[in-house]
Amino acid sequence: MYLIKNGTVHIGNGEVIENCDVLTEGKLIRKVGCHLPEEGAEVIDATGCHVFPGFIDPVSSIGAMGIPSRYPDNNERTDPVVPEMNLRYSIDPDEVNAQEFYKSGITTVGLSAASNNLMGGQIAVCKTAPQRMGERLVKEHAGLKCSVTSSVKSTFGSKDQLPMTRMGAFHLFQETLRAARAEEAEKRTTKQKAIIEVFDELKMPVFCAAQSKGEIDGLLHMMKDEKVQMYIVDAFDFAGSVEELKKQNVGLVIGNVNNCSQIAKYGMDLSKVVDLVENGNLIAFTNTNGGYSEGREVFLWTAIELYRAGVAAEDIVKMMCLHPAQMLGIEDRVGTLEEGKEADLSVFTGHPVTTYAASVAHSMVNGEVLF
Repeated sequence: MYLIKNGTVHIGNGEVIENCDVLTEGKLIRKVGCHLPEEGAEVIDATGCHVFPGFIDPVSSIGAMGIPSRYPDNNERTDPVVPEMNLRYSIDPDEVNAQEFYKSGITTVGLSAASNNLMGGQIAVCKTAPQRMGERLVKEHAGLKCSVTSSVKSTFGSKDQLPMTRMGAFHLFQETLRAARAEEAEKRTTKQKAIIEVFDELKMPVFCAAQSKGEIDGLLHMMKDEKVQMYIVDAFDFAGSVEELKKQNVGLVIGNVNNCSQIAKYGMDLSKVVDLVENGNLIAFTNTNGGYSEGREVFLWTAIELYRAGVAAEDIVKMMCLHPAQMLGIEDRVGTLEEGKEADLSVFTGHPVTTYAASVAHSMVNGEVLF
């Protein structure tokens, strides 16, 4: 039993409580409130510090990048359409351990396929702590990772294989959907069954990578009549498509804007995120760029860039905690500091959204204090 005492507690849903305590017992949060009794608990003094729910990266490649061999296990290059793949089997626990994402407050990740396939496989959610796989795995089949980026045409076009162009990518995506729906149920392949489960039976959302305005607008047009919930990953050039994003209620998982300055490359206007927040679109972000993770720190750097663009600090906290949990369908377990939820939290020396100087003083995953 631990008592994190006298901190500024950010619940994760926009609520902030000063001089507040968090009591954990076993793997769960037992109580959140002020002046909780210390009896029987090991006290962690959070005076002057900020306490947050564990941050969540919903589309990470951590654990599948092939470190140190650099041969990624989440990038199936034999076929542009592999929706039946389960990303659970690409996880290397030793690599997850080596990355130590919890040292930047990230306690949960959605392990995702890279962006080389039109349909690349089903996201598996796991914790980042060095624990046994059974304790680490949160959920399988949390979302289908797709992509309409140039990575698809460069991967398969180089083999003189469809798709070689953007129009080829969109054609193949639509034709794959049409063929799966046209086939008699008992004759569908495993691939087609997976497609129907996502797009017709709505068993999981779609996370589709699109970076340029042409890719984003094409994706929105192609998906406008589909009922499945969609989140656009990377979405660097989203600002010119805000009205359509609002109309279709499409969320964003903003990629690493710091890589080679995506802000400069695409002329990104991150202030437009405010319009989506006010409309109720779910927003999250990832340390990934083009399907590959680029270090735990960039997650916090993106948060600061959003704050500098005028997005409210606690709205950004929701993007780091509650929103990605909702996207992945795990908000009943993580994403906010509430009684009965899993004890994943970080104690920061300052507010990591408003200052680069803030660092993690203590990290807890599944009720276990890592440092």
